Amino acid sequence: MIDRRAPSRRRPIRRAALWAAFAVLAALSAPGGAMAQEASGLSAGQMRQLAAADLDAGRPAAARQVARALIDRDPTDVQALLVLSRAERDLQDFDAARDAGLGAWRQAGTDDERFAAALAVAQALSSEGARTRAQLWLRRAMQVAPTERQKALAVRDFRYVRLRNPWSTRLSFSVAPSSNVNDGSRRDTVDLYLEDTPIGDVPVEAALGGASKALSGIEYSMGLATSYRLHQTERSRLSVDLLLDHTTYTLSDDAKDIAPETEGADFAVSRAALGLTQDWTAPSSRLGLRYGASIMRTDYGGEPLVRTLAAHGTLRYALTPKVMGQLTARRTWDAGYDTRADATGWQLAAGLATSIGANNTLSLRGRWQDVTSDSGALDYVERAVDAGLGLGTPILGTDVSFNLTAAQRKHDDHPYSADGREDTRLSASATLTLQQIDYYGFVPDITFEASRTESSLGLYDSEEFGISLGIRSRF
Repeated sequence: MIDRRAPSRRRPIRRAALWAAFAVLAALSAPGGAMAQEASGLSAGQMRQLAAADLDAGRPAAARQVARALIDRDPTDVQALLVLSRAERDLQDFDAARDAGLGAWRQAGTDDERFAAALAVAQALSSEGARTRAQLWLRRAMQVAPTERQKALAVRDFRYVRLRNPWSTRLSFSVAPSSNVNDGSRRDTVDLYLEDTPIGDVPVEAALGGASKALSGIEYSMGLATSYRLHQTERSRLSVDLLLDHTTYTLSDDAKDIAPETEGADFAVSRAALGLTQDWTAPSSRLGLRYGASIMRTDYGGEPLVRTLAAHGTLRYALTPKVMGQLTARRTWDAGYDTRADATGWQLAAGLATSIGANNTLSLRGRWQDVTSDSGALDYVERAVDAGLGLGTPILGTDVSFNLTAAQRKHDDHPYSADGREDTRLSASATLTLQQIDYYGFVPDITFEASRTESSLGLYDSEEFGISLGIRSRF
């Protein structure tokens, strides 16, 4: 790394050496400079000290000349390449600064040198506005940092660059073995009420087909969420958002025996969304507002399912230094493809989050949703309560959080029932974040989840047990 401290008393830059250095710089600026440098009598160590002193004194052009002379002498001189990168950056030649940093990275032989080189490349990229690539190099710096202090420095710089980067991108990936990938029924037969048959409305007992039963398998999910900041002031930000995600499945051997003509891709879900979001924060920072609109297309089993237009707004208010309240409203308009009915909906939510005990976090939220549609299967009212607890103290280096959800959904009408349909769903999950398994700032999440749905219409009775392995950024 570049040493900005004063020269050691054991190896001072004496006045005679300084006069010799000035002679070197004069020679370097003229033809035959390399030869003059060889005759100057300065050692490589003295020249590195001189270049570092020039940088600290605000003389990047002089530091560049000394660094180039060192590199002419030894192209593998990592310290000289680092000095050159810093000097070129100070002189606004960001391409040259990046190239010098890359050269230092290639020649680095220790973690300290690799760390300094990664920072140099990141600084050059950030200075020329390539902040996303700068963030990637800062992750490299974190990965090779030999001490926790150096890693913390890279994390600090990463956050600084991220705040100034108009692009914000998150990638997600998870693998989740599940006992019920298709949200199928746990029953073999169900009682149905069929309307408008040739003999009138009749109740029947029907055997479920294999694809309607709970099928075990593995869920694979991947996604990209990115936003670009169009405008920002001290208190507001306007961004355009893009979401792409895809979830597909592979079926277990048991599931293939139950439904031999069914494939996991038959239940695949793909979504693509584009939206605008406006954020605003009050001068006191206690009050925040986010609102926006989006349009999204959802495919199911590889076929278009529904197009959704949505408008949303969220109000956040710090009731106390430790208690945050939040209100959310969302309005949706669904346009179904092919035979799927259209629908419109409202969703309202209110919640509180607080810190308790030793930095533990507790959250409570109530949700209400009302969807209106000509199809009884899509027309319903749902009420739900969510509770979450995050432990503030890691257990064996692992962050632990818990979540509970209870929901009730009521359909006044349903094509398979004379009395409508009413579901009660309970779910619980525990998530372990393995902070000690850190790779380029990404850590694995393991989530254990169980859910059960009791329905007045047996077709929708279901239960699921699953384990999900995902990856997320630590910061």
